[in-house]
Amino acid sequence: MELLDKRTFMCEIENTPSASNFIVAPLTDPFALYRQEEQDGRTIYSAGFPSYPANFSRDTFLAGIIAGRSDILSSQLEYSAAYQGKVKDPVTGESPGRIHHEQPGAQLVGREGLYTTYNACDTTSLFLIACEHLADLDRFASDKFMASKRNSIESAVEHIQEQLDEDKFYRECPPVGSDMYSLRVTYWKDSILPNKNSKLEPIYPVTYPLAHFIAARGLLSASRMLNKRSIATIASEMFANGIRNFIRPGGYMVYEDAEERVWQESSDELHSLAYIPVRYNKLLPKTDILRRSEILKTAIGYMCTPSEVAIHLSDGYHGDVVWVFEQALIYYGATKFDMGRIATVAAQVAPYIGEGQELFKVIETEVGNIEIIPKGNNCQLWSVAAATYFAGRSALAKRSLL
Repeated sequence: MELLDKRTFMCEIENTPSASNFIVAPLTDPFALYRQEEQDGRTIYSAGFPSYPANFSRDTFLAGIIAGRSDILSSQLEYSAAYQGKVKDPVTGESPGRIHHEQPGAQLVGREGLYTTYNACDTTSLFLIACEHLADLDRFASDKFMASKRNSIESAVEHIQEQLDEDKFYRECPPVGSDMYSLRVTYWKDSILPNKNSKLEPIYPVTYPLAHFIAARGLLSASRMLNKRSIATIASEMFANGIRNFIRPGGYMVYEDAEERVWQESSDELHSLAYIPVRYNKLLPKTDILRRSEILKTAIGYMCTPSEVAIHLSDGYHGDVVWVFEQALIYYGATKFDMGRIATVAAQVAPYIGEGQELFKVIETEVGNIEIIPKGNNCQLWSVAAATYFAGRSALAKRSLL
């Protein structure tokens, strides 16, 4: 079944300030709508059309990985390396080696004086994963990048290692001079904490287990790119300690900050499987993971947060909603660990993606009917990547690359 055809995407581009930056072309390539040409002639990809004029490293790296697109990865690696952090800046969140979240950064209402520029704790890890993934997809492009940007990779590794505590847990903390970021949460669920007691942001330092596993996978990628076994040893310790401490038979830990640990069902647990190597299979309490997944299950995939928690959240952007791109990674991870029931549920989103729908709210009525309500942006880069993946047109769908 072809989930993406060659029709023109039904997105409004008139009267949009950023629309003139986009290269509009017949969409034989479903990603062409998202391609932008910078004033310096550099080509990059937009995270969403037309609503995302800035560049987002996370969205673009994940889109390239999920879709198996070397052109997306190569252009984003070059762009992210160009803006890689060099100093510690409490205003933007910049730190040496850190990869940007949003370039240019923005100021948010109620958070004036701070910028979102480097407000992501997972982009540096994804930068490293993208480097390895590019090598699998296009050796020439990879060799070219490594020849000129090896220092960028080493700097990214140093940044991640600086965030590790004595037990090799990956902890996030703003640069000296600030006790918060402009964004309240700095991994991909970057709205508010999934805390039913109205707590919006962590008391730093904070550990997000999903970001921890992505960081471990990033170091594993770096160890292969740099041929350094010592980095692989650190990654191995992070995976083992992370599973034992965050993915327990009795529950999954969503986050731990300076004042509390929160244990509850979360799509993060299922998402983490995409980054954990299969050799850790025996450490995973798979029966318990499957049991917890039932709380999050909908007719078209897994919601981010249980409904009983989401109803208390003041921002439902990552509440009891199904994010399209995440279903591709959940499917990939579940398949890797022979958890077919989870993979089957995640794949149910495929017919609903359309031109790149961002997320859905799924409501079951009292008489048992299912109502599927599109939410968010309807033209999202990483959702198009998910459609490519579920259609079997991605290298990630054909062989194990994570």
